[in-house]
Amino acid sequence: MRPYLLKENNWKYIKEASFDLAILPWGATEAHNYHLPYGTDIIEAEAIAAEAARIGWEKGSKIIVLPTVPFGVNTGQHDVTLDMNMNPSTQFVVLRDVIEVLNRQGIFKLIILNSHGGNDFKPMIRELGLQFPRMFISSCDWFKSLDQKLFFENKDDHAGEMETSLMLYLRSDLVLPLNEAGDGSAKKI
Repeated sequence: MRPYLLKENNWKYIKEASFDLAILPWGATEAHNYHLPYGTDIIEAEAIAAEAARIGWEKGSKIIVLPTVPFGVNTGQHDVTLDMNMNPSTQFVVLRDVIEVLNRQGIFKLIILNSHGGNDFKPMIRELGLQFPRMFISSCDWFKSLDQKLFFENKDDHAGEMETSLMLYLRSDLVLPLNEAGDGSAKKI
């Protein structure tokens, strides 16, 4: 049981604990070429949130990681079988409800850890900040947090070198050999 992951804790522990910051990992369920699983964004979001919370917890921060939202905006891939889409208007309602709970319970800081390029939380945060003035709400697109040129030959944000490398580290059992991947070309609309 990691004390900073809500999904691993029970009510007895949670009702006695106090938290200053909640992290909401947000992914997507979508195809990632042929070699990575549909849950790539979810797996990455959960792992990065858990590791960030562990580091903060060990330094004395009172952090709780909420369960990962598994659906993102995938309106551009509507023709790909089982690419699940959550419209931005639905994301807004889900986010508002989560913030309402946190605000009511005295957790006034929220970081949305975004793991999907199609999600855009900035306009939602601006609107929700007015509705919940005590809340500090921010988002972090983890895949934009480093200069890819320092580590990878090809800059990309979907199923390329960076995500493949991360998935090989996190869950190599779910990654097919690269010779089974498609050519990686993006569909132009």
